[in-house]
Amino acid sequence: MPEPDLSVSPRAIWKLTWPQMLMMYLVFFMGFINIWVAGRISADVQAALGMVNQCGLFLMVVAMSMSSGATAAVSQSLGAKRMRRAQCYVGTTVLGSLLAGILVALLGWQLGGPILGILQVPERILPVTAGFWDITMLALPAQYVYAATGVMFRATRQVLPPLWVAATVCVFDLLGCLGLGLGWFGLPCMGYMGIAWANAGAQCLGAVANCLLLCRAGYLCRRALPTTRWLRAGLPYLLKVALPAGAAQIVWQSGYLMLFVLVASLPFDSINALAGLTAGLRIEALLFLPGMAFNMSVSVLVGNCLGMGEPAKAKRVALQMITIASLGMSVVAALLWPFRAELAALLSHEAGTQAQIISYLTYNLLSTPFSIASTVMGGVMVGAGATRYNLMVYGGTFWLVRLPLGWLLGHWLWGTASGVFLAMLVSQCLQTAIMFYVLLYRDWARFAMRARHHHDNR
Repeated sequence: MPEPDLSVSPRAIWKLTWPQMLMMYLVFFMGFINIWVAGRISADVQAALGMVNQCGLFLMVVAMSMSSGATAAVSQSLGAKRMRRAQCYVGTTVLGSLLAGILVALLGWQLGGPILGILQVPERILPVTAGFWDITMLALPAQYVYAATGVMFRATRQVLPPLWVAATVCVFDLLGCLGLGLGWFGLPCMGYMGIAWANAGAQCLGAVANCLLLCRAGYLCRRALPTTRWLRAGLPYLLKVALPAGAAQIVWQSGYLMLFVLVASLPFDSINALAGLTAGLRIEALLFLPGMAFNMSVSVLVGNCLGMGEPAKAKRVALQMITIASLGMSVVAALLWPFRAELAALLSHEAGTQAQIISYLTYNLLSTPFSIASTVMGGVMVGAGATRYNLMVYGGTFWLVRLPLGWLLGHWLWGTASGVFLAMLVSQCLQTAIMFYVLLYRDWARFAMRARHHHDNR
């Protein structure tokens, strides 16, 4: 097992961040291809894919919460140079993610009909949505493992191996979507089911490859399997971080599902609005996914600093990362602003959907400095183990501001999706202001592991 790199120099930050940024763009490209292929089939398929993708994110909350806890635990353990402890947290997280993925997939498969009914999926796209749902549930355990193993690589600062895996997965998904979805390369044209099967195969490939690489690195082996004694000592901190993180993910993702419900139930042009929201989210990912790369990097750096017992350095690194990420992505947003119509035309050939994409981008490009800053600050809290702040701030602004305001503007005052999109901008500004106050004036470093924990696992 390699000796951890604990530097927080600009060179170390860049070395940690650029592979993750490139990886996020690969994730974006995969999503973009899926939406592009779906749009070439029909707006109905595009809208159905958006609904299932958002539901899939909601079902990933258990994996995301475990990953948040593991990021804090592993990065702080490596900062304290407790190698055995870090190894056990990796093994616990990967095994737990597999078991959780199987359980959630079974529940999702059994309750698929009622879930789609609660989401008020329009009758016109219900058969397509149900087809996407079944294949997504089949691949969910692999998606859990793929996500968890990727987080473990980042927490140990080994960011190049998962980058190569992500590139391979991206190529596999590209060929699968084009071949099976549109009938390219002489493959049978399966339509929307081709997209679903290509995504499922890509997730399985990524999960297997990442597990093999973690074994090769020495983090996933028989020694990494935790004993009952270790679980009694190490599991409480993992749960202390993971439970608020999981609750935050549930609140956030359920909020986004309600956002889709708001758009799907608009009094006018709801199908085009739903397709426009789906496609607009993919374009927004050009800015958001690099922000997530900074989120992941800062969580590891802050965790390392707190593991070394240096909270002042942790705050300094956090402020540097917030500034760099916000300014950089704001420049990209400004460059994209004049090309909103061209981007909309690229993702859809239907005029009604294009108009909704342009409306979405108008509000969300304006929110870039705020959304990126709050995303990075969320990573700071994950690295410190202070995930309860993410729960309170993100959950509160979503359910108390974004959704009520979106309902008021979208369903009553304006009657269009633009009202929902404006509510998203307002809530982003508010949550950023609150998180910045927490970062500057609250003692979030107190949630880190103390040196007395797991004294027998060095």
